[in-house]
Amino acid sequence: MSDTVTVALISTSGTLLVAVTALLLNYRGFVSLERRMERTEDDVKQMTGAVNELDKRLMRVEIKLGIAPE
Repeated sequence: MSDTVTVALISTSGTLLVAVTALLLNYRGFVSLERRMERTEDDVKQMTGAVNELDKRLMRVEIKLGIAPE
């Protein structure tokens, strides 16, 4: 094999290795981001449930005090 072919193969292999490594690292980053999004969604659901419960409790208090909105 000539020197030119060897250099071409080495540089192509290096470029391919960098591209594959970047794809793998980005995939891991997206998986990590997806897990965080799932946790955030769960937190928002819990918070929404708590707010709804507080709203119901406040409505009962307002009804007892006779100041419930119409």
